[in-house]
Parts: sequence; C-alpha cells; structure tokens
Amino acid sequence: MKENRRLFLRLTALLVAIIILVLDIIFLVSKDKTSSEVENRTLQTMPTLSWSRVVSGDYTEDFEGYVEDQFPFRTGWIKLKTAVDRLMGKRESNGIFLASDGYLIQNFTDPEEEDYQATLSALTAFSAAHTDLNHYLLVAPTALTVLEDKLPGGAVTGDEAGYLDRLAQDVARTGITMVDVREALTTAAETQQVYYRTDLHWTTDGAYAAYLVLAETAGLSGADTEYQRLLMSDSFSGTLTASSGFRMSETDEIYVYLPVEETVDYLVYYPDEDVTSASFYWTEDLEQRNQYTLFFHENHGEVDIETNAGTGRVLLVLKDSYANCFVPFLAQDFDKIIMIDPRYYTGSLEQVLNLEGVTDVLYLYNADSLASDHYLQETLG
Repeated sequence: MKENRRLFLRLTALLVAIIILVLDIIFLVSKDKTSSEVENRTLQTMPTLSWSRVVSGDYTEDFEGYVEDQFPFRTGWIKLKTAVDRLMGKRESNGIFLASDGYLIQNFTDPEEEDYQATLSALTAFSAAHTDLNHYLLVAPTALTVLEDKLPGGAVTGDEAGYLDRLAQDVARTGITMVDVREALTTAAETQQVYYRTDLHWTTDGAYAAYLVLAETAGLSGADTEYQRLLMSDSFSGTLTASSGFRMSETDEIYVYLPVEETVDYLVYYPDEDVTSASFYWTEDLEQRNQYTLFFHENHGEVDIETNAGTGRVLLVLKDSYANCFVPFLAQDFDKIIMIDPRYYTGSLEQVLNLEGVTDVLYLYNADSLASDHYLQETLG
C-alpha cells in the first residue's frame, strides 16, 4: 500500500513537472500579444531592462505584469479559477464583484497620493495658463458608487465616493468647473439601466443623464433636442465578463440616441487613418466581440468633428472611452469638437488651441481611469 502511494505521488509530481515544463516552453517560444480582444485592453509586453529600472523596482513590477498577461492559455485559466471560486462561494474575481440583478461591478482602486497630486497639479496648471477658456471637469462615477446597493454583502471596496468628494473640493479652488453627475445618475438608475451589466462603461442612457447636467452647467442649448432611442445590439458581452469569468453567457443591449429632427449636419475625421465619416457609429463593429467600438470605432489619439451648429463655440475634449457614447450629444452645441485621448495622442495641445480657436475644454473621465492616468499629466504638460 505504501509503495503504491509513493508511486502515485511520484507520478503526480512528474506530471506536474511536465506540465510546468511544457507551459514554460510555450511561454518562451510564443510571440507576445500586444492586446486582448476579450478584455479590451493593452497587454504588458517584455519590459526594457536597465539598471535604473531594476534599482527602482519598476522592472520587477512590469515583469510580473508581463508574465501574468502573456501566460499561456490565460483566458482559460481565468475561467477555471472563476468556476472553482464560485463553487467555494466567492463573489469576487480579479477585482470584479458578482453583484445582484445580473450586474458585474468593478472595484475602485484608491489612487496613490503622488498620482492624485500630479493629476490635480496638471489640471490646475493647464487651466491657469488658459484662463480665457471655459474649463469643465466631468468625472463619471462608476457603477460601484451609483449601484452600491447591488454589491454582495461584505464587499470590501475602494473609497470612490470619498475620492470624488475630495476632488470636487480641490478643483473648486482652481479655474475649473466641476460637473458632479452622481445624483443625476443615481436618480436615472431608478428607472433606467445606466451601466452595462457585463461591461465597465455607462450605457447611452447613463451618458445622456450626465449630458443634461453638463448642458445646464455650461449653458448648452442641445438639451432641448428630442431623441429617439434605437436598439443596435442585444448581444454585447463586455470586458467585466471576460476579465472575471462570471456570467459568460449573459449579454447586454446597446442603444444609440438619434435626433427626431436632424437639425445639425456633421462630419467626423480620423487623422490617424485619414478617414472621414458622416456618422458617429461604426455598425460593422457590431460583428466583433467588443461591440462598444460601435461608438467612434477603435481608440484614436484624435478625432475631429465639424458641425454646422452655428454656436460660435469650439470644444476640446480630453477623455477616456466613457466619452465615446457621450460626445454625440454635443454635436448640437459646438461648431467643432476635437477629441483627444492622451493614451494615444502624440501632438501638441497648444497647437490645437491656437489653430482651432478653442473656447471650451471638457475633461471627461471615469473615476477609476482619471485617478491613474499618467498620460493626461504628460499631455497637459
């Protein structure tokens, strides 16, 4: 009996060693993937090795992220881990909570104080250098704050509400007008679905509720526009499902708002592709997994929108992907809209301001991405 047990343990150890060896070989010979369509994010590739980065600890941190992102069959392992966790009663995976009413809700990561101060300083300095412009900061709360009542019991979360309260107080001392949309979204959530159940973004309903707050704050006449709500897809499976492994078979609906009466014409220009479109929406993208790219297609460093609104106002939008379903509402209010995504932008904001006659600046981010966006700090200079 003891010999059989020893043989079993040796064979098990040998099998584990073989599996590890095979995975290591696959890891070493496989070409690095630069992005994950399933998770809709950029993956960490092999970091650059230097003595200064080793000493600072940056190389070790990046290398750990590299191994996690490039590990063979990563998506399959996530699904397996999630299945085991659910059998054990866990309601959180990869920072994502299995909430009630079919929702997946991503946790909020409290920003490092250094990052918070750097972002605040960059915003303050940029607005101070351009006091002739109207500056608006709209930080969209995530579902964690608006749908807090749907979180599982005992969920330990970051303090997103506290972060937004602090940011509002600090911004009040600058030349930037804070546009707080929390109350509007919470009220809208009583009768509408303002966040996707499977994705981290707000829905078009949520974006419209936030737009009405900005319109009142900034004196935008487009709030009077009457819209029809059009279903574009009922098969959207978002990034939270992919990243957590929860509710893999569930889907969301995507809607767009179209004016009942087309009073404004517009053209959308994508400088990085030299493509012009007469629509905000790329319906062909509904055939791919990440259907959220229906709004303005892929991530772009710059998108220019020309309209015949005749308002005499030109808007610069510094944004993350939350802005993609929000910006179409602004076509009624500005003669031109320049959308800049600092993650991909390599140009000069000063040149844009000088050439385009910008009158208004809108910083539009969700709370989690603004808290950690080093690219915005660099772009604001």
